[in-house]
Amino acid sequence: MQKYRSTMPMLLGLCLVGSTLAATPASAALGPTGTVFDGDYTGAMNLTANAANGDGPNADPACVERRPTTMLIRNGNVYLQYANWLGNVLHYRGTVDASGQMDLYHTNGDGSRSILAGQISNDVLTGNADREACHYSVSLAKK
Repeated sequence: MQKYRSTMPMLLGLCLVGSTLAATPASAALGPTGTVFDGDYTGAMNLTANAANGDGPNADPACVERRPTTMLIRNGNVYLQYANWLGNVLHYRGTVDASGQMDLYHTNGDGSRSILAGQISNDVLTGNADREACHYSVSLAKK
């Protein structure tokens, strides 16, 4: 009888823990916020303004009209990249919050930062990027 009294509370405790784990939704066990946005995104950055030398044939060559862009989100961590006018790949990094808001940063050669701010809604990122004298609108769709 003594053996029964000591094992019963333990078995009851295991049953309660097991039922709690079974009731926890799978999405809650995924980890950091933003996991619903995980995936691969493609699209472009389109020039909206060039503050350096104007638009058209006199524009600063660094301000390309359109830049194909890709973005990867894993566990709320964001990695965005595109090639600049010299063909060098620029990387922006940051995180996405549970509402889809993100601020990504690229460290320039002189140590300053370029910022890309955006919002994901319905599997589409829309935002703005300021890269030195070039100002871009960003639109990327989840694959």
